[in-house]
Amino acid sequence: MDIKTIIRKKRKSGELTRDEIRYFVGKLTKGEISEAQAAAVLSYIAMNGLTEDEILNLSTAMAESGDMIDLSDISDNIVDKHATGGVGDKATILLMPILASLGIPVAKISNRGYGISGGTIDKLESIPGFKTDLSISEFKNNLKNIGVCIMNQGLNFAPAEGKIYKLRNEIACENSLPIVAASLMSLKIATGSNKIVFDITCGKGTYISDKEEARRLSKLLIKLGKCLGKEVACVITNMNQPIGYSIGHNLEIKETIMALKGVIAEDLGDVVEALGSTMIALATNNNDLNANAKMIKEAIKSGKAYEKFKQMVEMQHGDISFIENPELFEKSSRTIPVLSTDKGIVESIDADMIGSLAIYLGAGRMKEEGKINRTAGITINKKVGDNVNVGETLAYIYTDDNSKVSGTAQNLKDAFKITTKKLTNKSKVLEIIK
Repeated sequence: MDIKTIIRKKRKSGELTRDEIRYFVGKLTKGEISEAQAAAVLSYIAMNGLTEDEILNLSTAMAESGDMIDLSDISDNIVDKHATGGVGDKATILLMPILASLGIPVAKISNRGYGISGGTIDKLESIPGFKTDLSISEFKNNLKNIGVCIMNQGLNFAPAEGKIYKLRNEIACENSLPIVAASLMSLKIATGSNKIVFDITCGKGTYISDKEEARRLSKLLIKLGKCLGKEVACVITNMNQPIGYSIGHNLEIKETIMALKGVIAEDLGDVVEALGSTMIALATNNNDLNANAKMIKEAIKSGKAYEKFKQMVEMQHGDISFIENPELFEKSSRTIPVLSTDKGIVESIDADMIGSLAIYLGAGRMKEEGKINRTAGITINKKVGDNVNVGETLAYIYTDDNSKVSGTAQNLKDAFKITTKKLTNKSKVLEIIK
């Protein structure tokens, strides 16, 4: 068996055996095949697809390429949530303490961000001292003690998935549903969670183009879950604008803190309630999603979710004075308003463009070694459906680089589509599939 044989077989749409998939994943993990060879395999998978057996075998092989966690001694109902990506998405950070404050353990392994979707790990590490490079024993102890913990996938969890994730983005295979499904499920196998909710975002600002493609991925993930003995549900959400108000690491953590105190953007709140109520349903068998959503609202209103977040930050060595006083977070040297030249109603906000502009300002990376400016970013002042007049502020730019202001401002203004037509109210949540 050799890698060239596997490449030729997939080029001709052949079905790879379990041993061939394990060979490919093993060689990739050890660095014993070139990036060009790995890219060829992924490209032919993107072109010719995978059978359900191939996806299952690829998921398992990627999970087994590194450490595996057994959480059965902690709880029979460990819940996890994973998103396919979204600009300004801080729902995961909100949901962890919310669910844990309701007595539902949440175990999360996440990665650093690449491209327009910021990484949950990067955002949390904006809190001074916050540690995600945990040992398995630390991870499990935190779960036992406070019911919530997050750790960095980059240690030795599904390392093959990490390599494939980076490579598929580099070679424009990021929207290959078989690869996406295998990657997502491999992380869940490695984590040890047995109840999983996937947030499948679609539209601009994510690599899944429309609702039908999102439904196909959802059904595939649910099938994979059944084969692996895991209960899976998917919430399909649209990306017709960035989620919440802020894009950028310090900005998003500050918005998260305010949301846990009850000041939350409507679209972010809708997504959090849909995802959280579905997670509660899986963990407790209480399928009344409206009742579950009320529990989430009460966890926020009572302050329990905020206190659980402080516990989580403290347990992971973060400085909770920044949570208690968000104004301590470092700020960029310049804040520039972007003004509207039109009058009407905001019809859409190009999330893909907003994400790209945030990266240009320094609030993201396009390669592994890329540095992040945690103070850089964008805040949205007008959301879809809002009225806007000429001269009103659409958004703010945060940067330390004066040379990037004028170009960013013009492109940011162009990201807002203003209409004079009356809009019908469209929910951020499109469908829940179980």
